[in-house]
Amino acid sequence: MMNALAVADLHGNRQLYELLLRIAASWKISSIFIAGDLAPGCVEPAPLSAEATSAGVEMQRAFLAETLVPMLDAFLGLHRSSHIYAIQGNDDRRANEDLLAEFSDSCRNFHFVNDRIVEFQDSRTIRAFFPGEVPQLFVAGYPYIPVGASFLMDWVKHDNGVGLVPPDMDPCMELDSWGIRTVERRFDSTIQEDLSDFSTYLTRWGRTESTDYDPARTIHLFHAPPYGTALDRIAPRGRYEFLPMPEHVGSTAIRRFIDAAQPHLVLCGHCHEAVVLGDYKEDLGRTRCVNPGSQTHMNVLSVVQFDPFDPKQMKQLFVNAE
Repeated sequence: MMNALAVADLHGNRQLYELLLRIAASWKISSIFIAGDLAPGCVEPAPLSAEATSAGVEMQRAFLAETLVPMLDAFLGLHRSSHIYAIQGNDDRRANEDLLAEFSDSCRNFHFVNDRIVEFQDSRTIRAFFPGEVPQLFVAGYPYIPVGASFLMDWVKHDNGVGLVPPDMDPCMELDSWGIRTVERRFDSTIQEDLSDFSTYLTRWGRTESTDYDPARTIHLFHAPPYGTALDRIAPRGRYEFLPMPEHVGSTAIRRFIDAAQPHLVLCGHCHEAVVLGDYKEDLGRTRCVNPGSQTHMNVLSVVQFDPFDPKQMKQLFVNAE
């Protein structure tokens, strides 16, 4: 039952989205997971300005409204047994979150799971006819990343209360003074605080289905990968003055959450090159963690095909769009 696909960091590459949907149609895929960075990236000028921030929001909004949403809507209209689960990532402007939420509300097969948990529709369908065949599963999304990877601060939080910052950032500066934010900060919490009681965190957003959160029965969509794994490797960057620059840039809080909670499956993204420098998968205890990687710059689709009920059954594929 390898009828699920995972991708991440397509960054508005229309050819790769089209290829992904053609593959899904051809292979009769019933579940597609997109782990963030949906829209084209924006190069922010220096110094940052309100006009440039607004232009970046509008550019991404136009892509979502005129390209991505119609494309997904057309696909799901033709393939009514397929479902798409998606979160935003650190390069996605949060001011456009409402557009994706509205599409999720209007399209029964598109599930926008920013800070939300929903029932995994494949398990619901199978259990309706064969209740003992598969477990009841859910999908939860959390798009935040630790400090240090982006001038856009919409999806950036401190990993924990220590408040570490990159070597080139003044430790006395507030996050909002360092970069740009397209919406006001919603909650002043750390990633560790959010995940320490993830059920309460999801409920606080008020968009959660009435279900008891159980990590062992939940597929987690994170944008940030767990720290110190094959999934958060980046290219060596040498030294900053007398400090060696890190080659792992994932979240320590997400790593600790996985170690402690042992979720059913973790799908993430963010570190494009990890699939080449490290691997696309790593097991932390019983939990299979996956970062499909991203090769958008070469018009190559990095995709993982897997069985959502037995996540150890999976394979990585690179498909050229040209």
